[in-house]
Amino acid sequence: MTYEIEHTDKQILIHRKKGTYTLNKTDEETDKLRVNDYMAMFEREDFYESKHFINEFNEKLETAILATRQGGSGAAACRDTLLSLYNGSAYKANLSNWYSLDSTNRAALLFILEHQTANNRQDIDLYLQQYSNDFTRMKAEIKDND
Repeated sequence: MTYEIEHTDKQILIHRKKGTYTLNKTDEETDKLRVNDYMAMFEREDFYESKHFINEFNEKLETAILATRQGGSGAAACRDTLLSLYNGSAYKANLSNWYSLDSTNRAALLFILEHQTANNRQDIDLYLQQYSNDFTRMKAEIKDND
């Protein structure tokens, strides 16, 4: 993504595809730091909104959700991790179950964890609405195990 930074007498304007962000000038060193912070924020935002990232995230999430249907400790690890991301207070993940994950499911969960926790994103159960019944099923499984 390209950005254009414009300096006026009293402001710094950061032009981007979504519009222009305006900062009031303070001192040169502070302004540099603030511009760098905003640029990093915009780049992170653009990354998480990119079609490539969205497709990859959804693919990994689908992999983990489908794994919960298979039964066994690997399925439990995927289920517990996804539910913990959904509501960590209500659903605790048993990370010991990760030992039984195959490389595909472990990679999917690591990708989901990294990116879901790196940015203030939407709730995990809202990404792929076609799998909402799976989240209902996973919650019921936990309830049944209590």
